[in-house]
Amino acid sequence: MSIMVFLSHKFIRWSAAAITAAAVVLFAAAPSTHAQYREDLPADAGPPVAVPNPGITDKTGTMLPLDATFTESNGKTVKLGDLFNHDRPVIVSLVYHSCPALCGFNQQALCDAVLAGPRNLKFNRDYDIIVASIDPDDTPAIAASKRTIYQAKIGRGPTDPGFIYLTGDANNIQRLADAVGFGFMRNPYPKGDKFLHSTGIFVCTPEGRVSQTILGIQYEPDQLHYALVNASNGKLGGGLLAVALCCGAMHFDAKTGRYVQNPWFYAGTAGALLSIAFVAGFLGVMWRGEFKAAHAAKAADEAAAASNVPADLSQNPAPPSDPNHPDPLA
Repeated sequence: MSIMVFLSHKFIRWSAAAITAAAVVLFAAAPSTHAQYREDLPADAGPPVAVPNPGITDKTGTMLPLDATFTESNGKTVKLGDLFNHDRPVIVSLVYHSCPALCGFNQQALCDAVLAGPRNLKFNRDYDIIVASIDPDDTPAIAASKRTIYQAKIGRGPTDPGFIYLTGDANNIQRLADAVGFGFMRNPYPKGDKFLHSTGIFVCTPEGRVSQTILGIQYEPDQLHYALVNASNGKLGGGLLAVALCCGAMHFDAKTGRYVQNPWFYAGTAGALLSIAFVAGFLGVMWRGEFKAAHAAKAADEAAAASNVPADLSQNPAPPSDPNHPDPLA
């Protein structure tokens, strides 16, 4: 076996081992976000029952239930419509205050967005933020304590203007969640989180219509800036520019006040494609060499097998006669 073929075998084995190990690590480390298993069922109840995790449905263009009644963290009862029509868009976030993970990440991301502007926008001047609880058991006092925490994160006191925290009954909560497309359900697994849900924010027009849904727990300043500007103008949906901002192909230039192409995105993409092409070419050369070596070995084996046919007896001299045993045919 040649050195090239030997190295190709080693490289392929190492590559396969590395890919397998990486897949095992990623699978083991990935959190279960799509199902919760009922471990509280009896052992003889059969295999574990998977509980689906509700997702978020895009409801762009849907009107919010502006007549729905909620209670602010200060105890004041308001209609949802009272918080709109102030000539500025509104970000709506649905959480519940005993949530141990996602809801806290969501509210921290909103604080980061406020501190970032985003870009040239100002909180409570160019947009408002409503944080509504999906848990009917949450009270205005609980909401007020949470609001105080996140107000402090953006440098404001508990009585200063800022986040609008709402609590309500199950009916009005469900109406708001259905309008924005926020799926949630009580967790039937008693040892788990109280509610199963995904996370994201809903950017709404000043009139109370869903303009754009942004999923996840991180909201890039450029993407959020574009969504707020669109919503303030009554536009629905993000369009191709929103996709370009989400993947980093474009960004907001504070000097010009416009969205411009990001050269680093294209440089990185080109570098990644070149790297993929190099690896593919290298593997192609290795596999081609291995194929040629295997083909040559097969041809050699066939030639060796063909050479093992019995030879013509005339080519082999007769053995010398033994005087003690004369040949009867002689």
